[in-house]
Amino acid sequence: MLNEMGTRLKEARIAKGYTLEDLQDVTKIQKRYLAGIEEGNYSMMPGQFYVRAFIKQYADAVGLNADELLEQHKSEMPETTKEQVSKPMAAPARSRRQSMSKSSSGRINEKMPMIIVALFIVLIIFVMWFFYNMLAENDPTDEATENDDGLQYEAPSENSPPPTEEEEPAEDEAAEEQPEEEEPAEPETEISVTGTEGQTTTYQWTGPAERELVIDVSGPSWVGATDENGENLMTAATMQAGQSETLDVSEASQIRLRLGAAPNVELSLNGEPIEYQQDLTTQNIVIDFTDAE
Repeated sequence: MLNEMGTRLKEARIAKGYTLEDLQDVTKIQKRYLAGIEEGNYSMMPGQFYVRAFIKQYADAVGLNADELLEQHKSEMPETTKEQVSKPMAAPARSRRQSMSKSSSGRINEKMPMIIVALFIVLIIFVMWFFYNMLAENDPTDEATENDDGLQYEAPSENSPPPTEEEEPAEDEAAEEQPEEEEPAEPETEISVTGTEGQTTTYQWTGPAERELVIDVSGPSWVGATDENGENLMTAATMQAGQSETLDVSEASQIRLRLGAAPNVELSLNGEPIEYQQDLTTQNIVIDFTDAE
């Protein structure tokens, strides 16, 4: 049967919207002791000393004046003796040893994957070393045999040819050396100026049938090239410093070059430089080709 003080405490708890579990979290008093206070069952308490302390905590948590409540219902309270009581239901504090043990365990758990990987690598190395030694022991190398003098010699192979007393000279040594055929000499190259007229200088080239004209530019210059039929060998365009162009003129009997800013342009034919005969910025260079015999 509920006592009056327990009834007031329970009503205040319900008014606050607390369950016994909620009140347990707030006061840190076990739920069974809170229920005992509401029922007036103080015999279940860990000691008479804690009855008043638990009631005060309960009252404070639900918004009641604890001292006034205890004064009004002091007749319902059990008599307090001087008995020594153990601490109530507070959770036992962890010892330093337990904390250190848990910390060490946590560090070991963190490092465990690394330890496992390291052990796995060591295992792989050991297996590789083991099989390497096995292969080395079973390697079918030629065994050396000792003779009566204690010297070692290799046992002859079944497929090795019998030794001969003297090697026969190679047939090629008896044959006379064939004289090497001399490569035909390159035809001589000759380039000469045949005339100048206005901006045009004409050259005569005599040399190999295979001909390459190299155009190197050291500064901005306008360059164009056509053959004897007026067909473009190089579309006229402005070349910049550092640019180079190589034209195969083996099939042409004549080429005509139109140069703007000629001092920026160097011409060479099969490696032979072509010297300008006129100090003109814009000029035409015509080269007639004759194949050397």
